[in-house]
Amino acid sequence: MVRYTLRGLTHPLEHELHSGLNTVGRNPTNEFRISDASVSSFHAEVTVLEGGAGVTVRDLQSTNGTFIDSSPVEEAVIRPGQTLQIGAVELRLEMEQFEIKVPLPAAPKVAQAAGSVQALPDGTLACSRNPSLPATHHATHGCAAVVKCPGVFNIASLRAMKLSGGTAGLLLFCPDCNAKCEPLPGVTDSAAVKKKGLFSRLTQTIQIGWKK
Repeated sequence: MVRYTLRGLTHPLEHELHSGLNTVGRNPTNEFRISDASVSSFHAEVTVLEGGAGVTVRDLQSTNGTFIDSSPVEEAVIRPGQTLQIGAVELRLEMEQFEIKVPLPAAPKVAQAAGSVQALPDGTLACSRNPSLPATHHATHGCAAVVKCPGVFNIASLRAMKLSGGTAGLLLFCPDCNAKCEPLPGVTDSAAVKKKGLFSRLTQTIQIGWKK
């Protein structure tokens, strides 16, 4: 796109022209007001053609005239770099080309596998966190945190919450996304129980007691 600006040479003036008609004069209702006695109330019109294809100037029968590069004009094309004289005020037409870039939306994060589904030598499904152990549990409500995993674990790899008091039991959760985990169909905890120090692995166990 193109941006046109009238910049003062003899006066500290600057005005960015918008597309279409721009009125110039001493009267406050003009879009480009020039407070100089040599400028008529409604002195001239400066028009930016569609798409910024060019700029034209038309004198509005002003008292002291309108000039382009010192030549008087009633209506003419003015090019970038030329001087527009409104009464005794000299202005230079400047042009700037620019691009409007619309930022693209950020690419969605693609979940990366934190573990892979493997099998032990005997064909048993292996834990995705510790492939040397058999998988005993799976995430029942999905296991898709920022880091996505297959969602099958040995009980020793899970985060546990042990309840005591009114309700006894053990709740198990995925260590990544906290999805609730339950035993795999047909698989018991016996394989995990045989591992020494099973509950010492459950380092995030929370004891919740009920006070009467």
